[in-house]
Amino acid sequence: MWNNGPVMRPESPGGTFNTVSSRILGCLVLIAAAILADACAHEGGGSRHSRPASLYAPEAHSDHGMVSSGSVEATRAGVQILEQGGNAVDAAVAAAFALGVADPGGSGLGGMTYILISLPDGHAIAIDGSATVPLAADAATLLRLRISGEHIRAKAVAVPATLAALNHALERYGTMRLGEVLRPAIEIADQGYRRSPNTVAWTTGYFDEILASRYFRFIVLEGGDRAGSVGDVVCRPELAATLRRLAEEGPGPFYRGDIAHAMVKDLRNLGGYIQAVDLAHVRAKEIQPLRSNYREAEVISYPWPGGGGEVAETLNILQTFSQEFLGEDSVSRLHVMIEAFRIAHTDHLLYGHNATGPTGGAVDYLSEEHARERASLITPGRAIPEETLGIAGPGSRMGEHTTHLSVIDRNGTAVALSQTLCRQYGAKVATPGLGFPYNSCLEFFDFENPGSHSYLSPRARYATTMAPTVIRRDGQVMILGSAGSDRIPPSVVEVISKVIDRGMGIRDAVVAPRVLWNSAHDPERICIEITDPITKKDADRLQAYGFDHMFRLDFPPVPRGDLAFFGGVNAVSYDPTTGIFSGVGDPRRSGYALGPRAVAEVKENP
Repeated sequence: MWNNGPVMRPESPGGTFNTVSSRILGCLVLIAAAILADACAHEGGGSRHSRPASLYAPEAHSDHGMVSSGSVEATRAGVQILEQGGNAVDAAVAAAFALGVADPGGSGLGGMTYILISLPDGHAIAIDGSATVPLAADAATLLRLRISGEHIRAKAVAVPATLAALNHALERYGTMRLGEVLRPAIEIADQGYRRSPNTVAWTTGYFDEILASRYFRFIVLEGGDRAGSVGDVVCRPELAATLRRLAEEGPGPFYRGDIAHAMVKDLRNLGGYIQAVDLAHVRAKEIQPLRSNYREAEVISYPWPGGGGEVAETLNILQTFSQEFLGEDSVSRLHVMIEAFRIAHTDHLLYGHNATGPTGGAVDYLSEEHARERASLITPGRAIPEETLGIAGPGSRMGEHTTHLSVIDRNGTAVALSQTLCRQYGAKVATPGLGFPYNSCLEFFDFENPGSHSYLSPRARYATTMAPTVIRRDGQVMILGSAGSDRIPPSVVEVISKVIDRGMGIRDAVVAPRVLWNSAHDPERICIEITDPITKKDADRLQAYGFDHMFRLDFPPVPRGDLAFFGGVNAVSYDPTTGIFSGVGDPRRSGYALGPRAVAEVKENP
């Protein structure tokens, strides 16, 4: 896939990098199950490197479409809908609802959702299901709680919009009814899902907070007092009952009926801000996707309040370097990637909220001219000083936990969908009888500076770095997105560059070790996975360049929570030369890909 053509060699800004090629042409190697614990071989014309077992993922293939998500059960839910003749939108919505059951830490009815739909005719739609600030939210109180270090809990809950976004996508671009696509999620809630390694790791990490919640603990721990074990079956009967109501009556009860009343009453008793008027006001909003180009591929990504602008600018900066340079295993390449991430993240926070596209905003930060200017700051062997880079200023806090799914049907409709509760398990609050946790998005707003783009003002949308993305070129399609807070755009770009610049297949691009820039923690730092071809010496050299703070993940073995820190890129692709759809789930976050086998006729988009 992604035949790259001749190598272009534009001048590298900031000087000439020493580039000794270590790429070795190889053929496809079939991976035997017996040796997976030791290594896997890279395919698709890229380098061949050993891989630790924790970075192994199978690649799924089908000639009828593909689904990839962070949950086995959710992926199967999407595939089930494709096999019943649903299109990619139907399947994505079904998988998203199923994630709310099987991945309650990162998604669900109490959160927010971004949806990017790309149609075969070139039309694309972004659906904004952002959580918003309740009218009664009080910045002074939230600031006091933040300073004191107290748990904000119910006061952190923003107005959830996931249901509105999913229903909007289904009604406008799907072919099935809400009750039909909810059926798999209801079955999972009734019959149970199996705890994944990541679920157990996160439950263990947040155990004390979960245990302290008067009702939420019964959702996560099933009334017990332990985090559980991998493979345990968990049922969600109360959530099943809520989903049945929605299947029968639609979203009405959630936003204006008795479910809304129960939510408002419970959150008020817990000190939360959401009122009936907030829920009644919720509407999903269609916005224009961001369009840019990388090499000869079209990049379609999610605009502000999402992180697609950051993806676009990073790729614009990388495009000033040659494919040959970015195809090499070298410290210089890692350095350029890190600096491109740093620059784009800073610019996105400074200018992204004003930009509506490549020509929008006070600073045209998505233009090629701006990319060349910013790329010229990159100097071999030396980190860009912070004062040269620019400081993003107040209001740059981002949430921490996300989940992503990618779907394509055999007609070529593609859906990239990202969801979050802003923290793992959100505010650790749930309403008895409803069965789902609420988000904690308010805690990431700016409570002090009214001039900030993320100031806590009534009905303001919560801005994230979630970046559902679709790449198209000559009939080829790749759909991807990631988890990982402000490491999301770097994770997405890493995979895109490895496919386009390095000639890797989709699986190899996802499982290959990553180097990311992380500014969600103080101090800001490089995050680097140290396994072939990235070495400890590479990390040492980067540190010597002036990147003093570094999170090194040295394989093997690695803690599950640390592995998940490096994102969760669930990706699917289509190759028109073979007619084959491929998919991979990121092993860092228990991702799983699967394609349909026997299918009904896929319905056309309305």
